[in-house]
Amino acid sequence: MAKFAGAALGSMFAAVFPSDCRLCRAPLANLSRLPVCDQCLAKIVPFDDPRCHVCGDPLAPDSEFLAVEICANCYIERPLFTRAISHGAYADELRELIHLLKYHQVRPASGVLGRMLAQAAAPLMASFASQPVFVVPVPLHASKFRERGFNQSELIARSAIRELGRQTGACSATRLELLTTVLLRRRATESQVGMTREQRRENIRGAFAVAGKEQVAGREVLLVDDVVTTGATVSECARMLLGAGVKTVFVASVARALNESLWFASYREGAKELRE
Repeated sequence: MAKFAGAALGSMFAAVFPSDCRLCRAPLANLSRLPVCDQCLAKIVPFDDPRCHVCGDPLAPDSEFLAVEICANCYIERPLFTRAISHGAYADELRELIHLLKYHQVRPASGVLGRMLAQAAAPLMASFASQPVFVVPVPLHASKFRERGFNQSELIARSAIRELGRQTGACSATRLELLTTVLLRRRATESQVGMTREQRRENIRGAFAVAGKEQVAGREVLLVDDVVTTGATVSECARMLLGAGVKTVFVASVARALNESLWFASYREGAKELRE
């Protein structure tokens, strides 16, 4: 009865004080802390196309590595992280939902994004050792943190840990522990929009540092970011963590940018090098 009364009251308030979905602008039928309609959320679907089992890049339909689930670039040179995985494409409703959190301070969006991250990261759980795994959000520079008031990757990571805890239950051998003080962003970087993969690598190099190396030495880390584009940022974070003695680094993000021009250029470069 209480649940029915609550739903009825929410519908009544929505009728008296109507609000619109922040993504499609359609009227919301019920009050919600997240001003996004169910229809828009339902349009956000996980990746279902073939992807590299290492870096998460899409595999070309004619790739000779399709059967082994690895891209030409990873075959030539493995990234420093063990595996990167993402929920879906950084486009349309998912992009707008992330923007609501990052640029419009709609913090309840972190709960939905965290559940998406948990869904993406769930297959990684079997890869972890039995000891607790540290979940490390990609940090913001202090100036950006002051401007925004929060680190969106940290909020998403917190929500994902709760969701994965509910999914695996108390009997799970692997525990996830959020660690927000070990990885630091020591300098601000230029916006990477429009940069090539190599330009991004140079832009981000030296931007991070590790504090308290003894805390993470010999441990496994799940590095969390909201969006991965070329992987330059998470690769640099992985480099610093491994240099501090971390055993292995896995990467999980809510979204993967689908910059086709960057991806095709990278694929052609890798394929050419492989043939040579």
